[in-house]
Amino acid sequence: MRLLKLVRVLKASRLFRRFEVRMSITYGTLALVKFFAMLMLITHWLANLWALTLVLVEETENIPRWVDVFEENEVNVVEKTKDTPWKLYMQCLYFTACTITSVGGGAIGPQNFVETVICTIMVILSGISWAIVLGQVCGILANFNADEQAFRSTMDELNLMMTDRVIPRAMQRRLRAFFLSNRLAQRRARHRRVIEGLSPGLKGEMLMELNRVWISKVSFLNSILEEAELSDQGSYFYSFVVDISMKMQNAFHAQSEVFGELQAL
Repeated sequence: MRLLKLVRVLKASRLFRRFEVRMSITYGTLALVKFFAMLMLITHWLANLWALTLVLVEETENIPRWVDVFEENEVNVVEKTKDTPWKLYMQCLYFTACTITSVGGGAIGPQNFVETVICTIMVILSGISWAIVLGQVCGILANFNADEQAFRSTMDELNLMMTDRVIPRAMQRRLRAFFLSNRLAQRRARHRRVIEGLSPGLKGEMLMELNRVWISKVSFLNSILEEAELSDQGSYFYSFVVDISMKMQNAFHAQSEVFGELQAL
């Protein structure tokens, strides 16, 4: 029996691995969905626990119960809350949601000792669950846009450096303008570090896809690619273009900046 359970766990891990390969959402989004699903599940469980108080304290015992507060408002209602399962569940769900989020349950509250004990347990569990979920969600949202966070961190370090080194204001404006102008280029440079982690074959294919636009605009390289599609030895031509794309490096230059070296024949 334990071996069968172990096999199920292995199958579940394989299914999750396949999902990871096919999913296009970020792990941050997946974590948010997971925490919200956990919050809904906890709310459902606590709602059932609150409904359990009506079973522990029956109506025949003539003890006040929390569901009795609806009798005055449902004098002319055919389907009473205490006799309708879906209405009863919705009231329990409402009270539990208000308890978890610290909003307050309104007119609903414990009316006897058993309900007070259950409500105290719910408040403790709700507080712990809400604190954990809220802390995790805030941490995920704070790091949700990694590129924007990296850019802001770079700008903060730049401002601190310029203040510490007493850089002239004109130079400070030029430095800030440079970083603000090439935000996209900096993001591409960070993407380059991700590509470096790929295998040589996948790295070549990835770089070809990224650089195909400008490669097609270079007549010499474009003719080699066309030859690679028609020739029997096309893999050699294709590898040549891949090697060229892999050697390309990003470079950033400010306005009016002289770059490169003079060449003379």
